[in-house]
Amino acid sequence: MVRLWKKSIVGLALGAGGAKGFAHLGVLRVFERNHLPIAIITGSSAGALVGAMYAQSGSVDKAEARIRELLATDFIKRHRLDLMIPHKEREHQKILERIGYFVKQEFVLTRSFTRMSFFNSEIVNEALSFLLDDRDIEETEIPFGAVAVDYLSGERVLITEGPIRQAVAASCCIPGIFPPVPLNDMLLVDGSVISRVPVTEAREMGANFVVGVDVSSAMKKGLDIRNGLELMFRADEITGYYLNQQNLQKADIIIRPDVGRVHWADFENIDNMINSGSQTTEKLTAEIKQKLRRNKFHF
Repeated sequence: MVRLWKKSIVGLALGAGGAKGFAHLGVLRVFERNHLPIAIITGSSAGALVGAMYAQSGSVDKAEARIRELLATDFIKRHRLDLMIPHKEREHQKILERIGYFVKQEFVLTRSFTRMSFFNSEIVNEALSFLLDDRDIEETEIPFGAVAVDYLSGERVLITEGPIRQAVAASCCIPGIFPPVPLNDMLLVDGSVISRVPVTEAREMGANFVVGVDVSSAMKKGLDIRNGLELMFRADEITGYYLNQQNLQKADIIIRPDVGRVHWADFENIDNMINSGSQTTEKLTAEIKQKLRRNKFHF
């Protein structure tokens, strides 16, 4: 009897994490170097951005170059994205700098309570216009899907068609930080609210072998919580952590780069994040190849 083997359709599910998402570039570089196949890419938040860039060009060099080119401009300082970095990340600063930063943080908190979001949509649109070509998702070199959440219904949305910039904007809009993105009758926000690493979505797009890349930080323990706001954030962190763990069980391989406690807005850590992504993926390359060979994939 002849046994028929179904060819592996490899999906890469790139997770949310802000600046920690630069680690995805390192993962992609190792995939390229080892000629590991990528048939489908799904991304949530930062994973959607890096995934969309790679899906458009099919080249990690091109994706990384465009990101570095943007970071070399005054974009971060001009839009005051550095205000988002917590005080603990700035303990090396001089006392006057730290006092000034504290005043700015109080301004951030006040503004967040009086508006839908701290930043406006122009910041996101400017960045995406720089990083992504103005094309539809259907035109990408690699099939791509961005994950977002409808703020009105609470439902998960997998965007696989239409303007790629709009899809990524929706997936990246952190609630309270950036405004929701209107699409049809929906108001879309950051995909990580429900699906931090979109493994399920990769399977929905046709992948039968999924590599999940989780760039979220490990959950802190033994915290000294001093007020109700911190307690609310902690509850949200716990919910997100266990929801993510449950979703990752559906992956065939999980790559967890050592991203430490890097803040989502700390974009100066790009080199460390890329290196971490590369080093972790290199250690798992043999295992990935072995599992693919079991499905009769030939390199």
